[in-house]
Amino acid sequence: MDLLLTYFDIPLLQYLNVDIASPGLDQFWLTITHLERHFWFVYIVLPLILGGLFYIYRWSTLRLLIAMAVAVSVADLISYRVVKHMVDRQRPFQNSELTWVRHVGDAQGNSFPSNHAANCFAGASVLAWYFRSRRHYFYIFAGLVAASRVALGVHYPSDVIAGMIIGLIVGYLVRIFLLHNGQRLWLVKHGSTSDTLSGNWRTRTRRLEDV
Repeated sequence: MDLLLTYFDIPLLQYLNVDIASPGLDQFWLTITHLERHFWFVYIVLPLILGGLFYIYRWSTLRLLIAMAVAVSVADLISYRVVKHMVDRQRPFQNSELTWVRHVGDAQGNSFPSNHAANCFAGASVLAWYFRSRRHYFYIFAGLVAASRVALGVHYPSDVIAGMIIGLIVGYLVRIFLLHNGQRLWLVKHGSTSDTLSGNWRTRTRRLEDV
């Protein structure tokens, strides 16, 4: 762990948290990492997104939300309840040897792994299955959230990488066991007499992109 800190974590942490830091960038990272705290996102953007999904897919939108909830909940449970208790690692701003760390964001509990990264990548993996042509947007957003945790001084880079791995594994398992093998959680476009997805996996994802 000491070698990881010396040769990987600390240089990248210093770059994101100190070298390229600015008030404007700090505000960007704070916004990305805590969208749920912003009025415009909770009461404008999120309702518009959900409204659009319900307009197109009606109540089958709940299937997507259920799949997302399962993936995020499992990823959060594993990272917070299991791994964090196994790896008792302080956060960067709690490390007395790293006096230069800028503590911009707020965080509690152990540092390893990052719950934000685990949850976002689990959700991104599920969304990427439903909307394959737009999958890069979901992963880019998850990556920005992960980077924000380092830039704000509340996680080491290895924390967010571990969280990313947990999230991707959980998302992959949800896709395999809940989405690929049955139609209960597939989206149905309004007006369609059958599920939008059918056939093999590639056919299913292509058809969903066209609706």
